[in-house]
Amino acid sequence: MTSKLPISFLRPALLPPWQSSIALALKFRATASVLVIAIWGITIASNQIARSLVKPGPEFFERHVGPDVFLVPWQYVPAGPGSSVEEVSHDIGLSAALCLSNLRGRGDADCTFIQQLRVLPNEENVADLDLKSWRTSRTEITRGPDRGGYQSFDLSYTAQAGGPTRVRHYFVRLDSDGQLRRLVVCPLNDERFCRHHALAGKYWLGYDGDLEKADDALDGKLAALVESWRRN
Repeated sequence: MTSKLPISFLRPALLPPWQSSIALALKFRATASVLVIAIWGITIASNQIARSLVKPGPEFFERHVGPDVFLVPWQYVPAGPGSSVEEVSHDIGLSAALCLSNLRGRGDADCTFIQQLRVLPNEENVADLDLKSWRTSRTEITRGPDRGGYQSFDLSYTAQAGGPTRVRHYFVRLDSDGQLRRLVVCPLNDERFCRHHALAGKYWLGYDGDLEKADDALDGKLAALVESWRRN
């Protein structure tokens, strides 16, 4: 008489369902961990290769003021928040970002308040809005009282037909020939926040500051800094 083998002997042993789920989950986790490590390794290696292939940025940027060419150090080239330095070369003027207190550029530890310096050629057909307004409105302005070494002038105008009359104040300094040497406009009628336009040699320097604080010494330093960038 043939003996019957147990059913368990005739078929492979099976794990309980809950143990099979755990084993499968552990297998997937191990596989996922290996994939993550491999991906990070490839990413890091790719970044290192990309950095080795990228050339460093230029140390100087070419700018133009009329026919003159300037090589502006990268620390002085304006850059917006989160963006790289501007690489557009202007045909008639240049802009620089610096601290007026020490004339240092971006990245200097002592330069905590960056301001913009605008340089334009001293030409009748090249000017910003303030200089254009002064030149075209000379017959319409009226003389005001002198103050702080400035002659003051007022221009009355209306922004639109039938609108209220507004007054723009100009503070100017003239040379011995009566030619404009410095023009200051305070758009908010607050003398702490004014736009200065100073003639230095054949260039107009434009920067913001208090009406009383700007002086010829600062203009001379700014002019010397800009001149040091000019390509001979």
